[in-house]
Amino acid sequence: MKVVHIVIVKFKPEVTDDIKEEALKDILALKNTIPQITDISAGKNFTDRGKGYEYGWVIEIEKKEDLPVYANHQSHLDFLAKYKATFEDVLAFDYEK
Repeated sequence: MKVVHIVIVKFKPEVTDDIKEEALKDILALKNTIPQITDISAGKNFTDRGKGYEYGWVIEIEKKEDLPVYANHQSHLDFLAKYKATFEDVLAFDYEK
């Protein structure tokens, strides 16, 4: 069973659109460095139902046991080190399909 990892982010008000767009590019680039990622997509919310959450990404991983491998991979840790301070809030949701 594959794992679907969904992350929805609310950036702090002072974070620029350029930084937000850079974060999207950087999250998509994780597919190039983390072999456990089988698919990835990311984008900006365009509805009025986001409750302040502006961006989100969906990452598919081959199996549940690979989720901690992804989470602790240096590329993911580098992403968090670069952007975690820009997030006001983050929702994460994982399920198997």
